[in-house]
Amino acid sequence: MRTISVAILFVSMITCTTSIIAQVNKRNTWNLSVGADVIYPENYFRKTHSWGYGSTIKAEYLFDKHTSLIFSTGAYSLSGKTSLLNPDARTVWGIPIKAGLRYYLGNFYFGGDAGYLNQSGFEPNNGFVYSFFIGDEIITNKKNNNSLDLSIRHEAWVTDRTRAFASIRLAYEFRIR
Repeated sequence: MRTISVAILFVSMITCTTSIIAQVNKRNTWNLSVGADVIYPENYFRKTHSWGYGSTIKAEYLFDKHTSLIFSTGAYSLSGKTSLLNPDARTVWGIPIKAGLRYYLGNFYFGGDAGYLNQSGFEPNNGFVYSFFIGDEIITNKKNNNSLDLSIRHEAWVTDRTRAFASIRLAYEFRIR
């Protein structure tokens, strides 16, 4: 319930701050962002692990006025909780490699991606990963249109069991022409 409240607050803030301006990106351009994530496990994952963190790198190619192709990877870590399901409180590490689409409405965007996951530490396994996200780009440099990329994402790791989490990502995005 708390995750839903945070998500609603985040969407409200983004919607209120997004003004009707031209899109930040230009067609047929590449962007590269590097960021940090704060992770909150959901449902079953919350029984075995607590808050976590991660870092990501994302490449984006804008091929249409509002649509882009994204490629991303990262490394995530969630510390273990002592429980019947995780008696040794083992940390879980995840390294996803994903591809997906992003759709822009001005600087506001939403999208999804999917790909391969390497999970180690707690119940090591390889599997499938998918996520859905919304976010906003805040221009930090009008000369080159670099921006801060703030987003919230729901991600699921499908290995021996599905483990899901919500994440807030703050990244710096560079325009590569």
